[in-house]
Amino acid sequence: MISRDQGIRAIFFDFGGVLLKTFDGVDHEAIEAEFGLEAKTLRKCVYRDSRYMDFQVGKCTYDEWTGSIREALTPLVGERASDVVDAFLQAPRSFNQEVLSLVKRLHGRYTLGIISNTTPGMEARLRERFDLTDLFDVRVGSGDLGIAKPDAGIFLHATKLAGLAPEQSVFTDDRADFAEAARGVGMHGFHFTEYARFAEDLHSVGVQA
Repeated sequence: MISRDQGIRAIFFDFGGVLLKTFDGVDHEAIEAEFGLEAKTLRKCVYRDSRYMDFQVGKCTYDEWTGSIREALTPLVGERASDVVDAFLQAPRSFNQEVLSLVKRLHGRYTLGIISNTTPGMEARLRERFDLTDLFDVRVGSGDLGIAKPDAGIFLHATKLAGLAPEQSVFTDDRADFAEAARGVGMHGFHFTEYARFAEDLHSVGVQA
């Protein structure tokens, strides 16, 4: 049953660009320098010229996605395309330590969650690669759910899992249009630009960060 008590009871975070320092936490410039790629080429091949949009809603397999990245890279680096893909997939992810510290302070006081446009298997990655599952009560990834932000359904699914009304929830995302989409279903949606600003946003709705 959905609780409709007044006040903020849940705080949801985007993963890339909020919990991670950048949209995917990878040092793209280092990989581009290693393989002689022009700036922003890696992002274009991985996310725009590949089947990433299909993969993030579960409409293709992991192998089909990575294969499409190799196809996009081959005209640029030839036989080294597989090496670039491996370097990207195995690269460490850099976290926003201020936000992680905030999550740890809020843990136990609020229901905490992740709403992320990401590839299938987010739950396993959070547990095995990042050791974050214990900090978040609700974990929703587009690749597993089959719908992605800004679709209203992904936000409503997350608040339903929390057992709360959207109005009792905060969501922050580094994309302004996704924060606006959260507001569209009744959540308090904030565009994440920096930690200090988000702390002020939380304070504005009564959350002591």
